[in-house]
Amino acid sequence: MASDRPTKDPTPPDGNGGDEPISNEAFVAMHSDPRFTELKRRLYRFIFPMSIAFMAWYLLYVLMSAFGRDIMGTNLFGSVNVALVFGLLQFVSTFGIAVLYTRYANRNFDRSAAELRDELQNGATTQKREDNR
Repeated sequence: MASDRPTKDPTPPDGNGGDEPISNEAFVAMHSDPRFTELKRRLYRFIFPMSIAFMAWYLLYVLMSAFGRDIMGTNLFGSVNVALVFGLLQFVSTFGIAVLYTRYANRNFDRSAAELRDELQNGATTQKREDNR
């Protein structure tokens, strides 16, 4: 029985067909490219503050669990206490950060990263360096 679904193309979509490895010179050239430096700066601008905020939030949860047992044991309603709500909010904040990161990445560096990756895989970076000599 034939399937109507399209078959997957066996050639990877990496620009060079996967046959040629990318040279070390191309990686070095890309690493020193100002566009790549700007891309890293935009990435770190999100990652560092968000990591610090999340770790502070997690540390608060741990410290409150260890030293604020009276507060954490306070029942809010039924058998739900502050500790349970704090624990659930850890999960909510993790997923929230993932959503924020996705939005930030889409706006701030996915297009630039794709362009640089295509240049690297297609040899445009080494071509430009040779043209400048």
